Amino acid sequence: MAEPDENEFHHLQVLRVREGESVYVFDGAGHLYLGKVVIMAKRSASIQITELVRSQPMPQANLHIAIAPTKNIERTEWFVEKATEIGIQTITPIICQRSERRELRLDRLEKVILSAAKQSLHLHLPKLNNTASFKDFLKTNDSGKTKFVAYCEEKTKHLKNCIRPAEDILVMIGPEGDFTNEEIALAKSSGFETISLGESRLRTETAAVMVSAIFNLAQE
Repeated sequence: MAEPDENEFHHLQVLRVREGESVYVFDGAGHLYLGKVVIMAKRSASIQITELVRSQPMPQANLHIAIAPTKNIERTEWFVEKATEIGIQTITPIICQRSERRELRLDRLEKVILSAAKQSLHLHLPKLNNTASFKDFLKTNDSGKTKFVAYCEEKTKHLKNCIRPAEDILVMIGPEGDFTNEEIALAKSSGFETISLGESRLRTETAAVMVSAIFNLAQE
């Protein structure tokens, strides 16, 4: 028996779903089910799971993007939405020296992730980590991944030439003013390799979506 949360219950109300009707339910862990609404009350609902419709295996390679939130929160939400649609496994907001936004409502981003996953039929929800300072993140990042930092001020290899199929990677994307020289030095000393995303100077959220797309294409 599944009990929809407040947001999903509201969605059922908007769609005017009634008792006895069938709905699709996914658990965020790779499974899509068919269920029947057995209770539709004023403030809650219950869904009886009747059939496993599809199971989606975990991808062979995992992408983790650590990104400095943009001053305009809608641009960060746009990145989260598009990266979820394309396929990303982990997102970590990081606060850098030049960050113009230092606080973030993770519950709001979780709603964006859920909506984008349902729209794109990605049955595995990306993990959204707590916000971390740049230096703290360097101490706790995924040690098993190949690590890159996108940096505009240094001529280096393009990311597309650095990704190998079935390889887990972590990419850091800086704020609008880019990383400082001190931050880049710290990243390099922590095992990060600087990479380029092309000749154009991209917005933070555009760079992160490009990383998602390049990684996705490399797995095909």
